Amino acid sequence: MAQFRKSVSVSSTFAAVFFFSTATLVSAQADQIDVRAASFAQTAQLATFGLYNNAVITDKLNLKRINADYVFMGANPEDPFELVSGSCFGGAVVKNAKIQGGGVCSLKDKTGAPFAISFEVSQIEGRTYSGTWAILGGSEKWATAKGSGTWSRYQLPNKDLSVTDLKGEVTF
Repeated sequence: MAQFRKSVSVSSTFAAVFFFSTATLVSAQADQIDVRAASFAQTAQLATFGLYNNAVITDKLNLKRINADYVFMGANPEDPFELVSGSCFGGAVVKNAKIQGGGVCSLKDKTGAPFAISFEVSQIEGRTYSGTWAILGGSEKWATAKGSGTWSRYQLPNKDLSVTDLKGEVTF
């Protein structure tokens, strides 16, 4: 009986090691995101925001509207965000030189599958906004996708165009 228990114990240990090793090999590997987008802000101005989606309430309180249409392109044609396009909208409050805000984006990948991401604004310096993003969900391959990363957006002097860099990873 002791020999039988020892054999079962060794077999169970081997099966557990084999299962976890196989599960590790089968588990999804994260795809890296490293894309740049040209964006165009074509959203109509709001009367109370004045020019360029910026409302200066006081010298220490500023409201910013963040809206734009995007087309992402990267150096790697296998990047999940390669040729992703769509629109993002949100807002930020700059109070006593500290920023807080965020928004959402409605996007489609190069096959037309829709998905959404959220973004948070954590820093603003001059014409550059930056923060983090995360996948909210979507359809087709995006239904089970999990991913996040960082972004930065540089506003060009003409106020309608900007360049956005998006980095991170996504697992399908």
